[in-house]
Amino acid sequence: MKFTSVNLLGELAKPEFSSLLSAFQERRFVKQSMIFSPSYDDEADIASTTAPERPGDMHSPDNYVFIVRQGLVRVYLAYGEKEFTIAFLKPGDVYVSHSNALVQAVEDTTILVVDTATFNRRMMAVPQFTVTVVRVLGGILKNTFSIVDGLALRDVSARLARYLMSTAQENAPGPDGRRRVRLQLSGEKLAQSLGATRQTISTLLNDLTRSGILLKEQRGVYCIMDEARLRELLD
Repeated sequence: MKFTSVNLLGELAKPEFSSLLSAFQERRFVKQSMIFSPSYDDEADIASTTAPERPGDMHSPDNYVFIVRQGLVRVYLAYGEKEFTIAFLKPGDVYVSHSNALVQAVEDTTILVVDTATFNRRMMAVPQFTVTVVRVLGGILKNTFSIVDGLALRDVSARLARYLMSTAQENAPGPDGRRRVRLQLSGEKLAQSLGATRQTISTLLNDLTRSGILLKEQRGVYCIMDEARLRELLD
């Protein structure tokens, strides 16, 4: 699940927004490393190396805007030994570290980051960018409701079907006209993102394969053989 479908990297690449893009700093993170943690006693790498343009601009150490340039990022909540994945961010996706969520690099990742005070000040100088921000916020709100709907009103099979459909639609159909799902997550991470156990997700994927809805082509790659039947599971 993504927060928004707006590719902010593409928007910032426009010449009229160059002053905004220049405010970001590039940071690289190796696979499985923490990008951000709300624990101020053990600062994440962002806070320790990213300073505002002027002293005092940063209201708190967790106020950052970052955009994924390359890689895959996981946003999740942790309570004791339990974890719940909120979203996975891909290149072009944006996130603001205003909550208690943790942010981790699922694979080697490059991000662009800026503190919110600097971002807000630069944005005020480019008022036309507010249209883009409204689109981003609208997408975040829509997808947040979708996450809540899935957890509160749908069973695990429906949540898995929605994940498969949304992931498949991010790529164009193959030469045979069918869409593929490439699972970039481990079984455990996928289960966490769907609020289920690894065994449950494994069983459901096997059931979908045996019923002919999916065809496992290789490790982590499934072809959707019967999209209509997969959509029926969403109801």
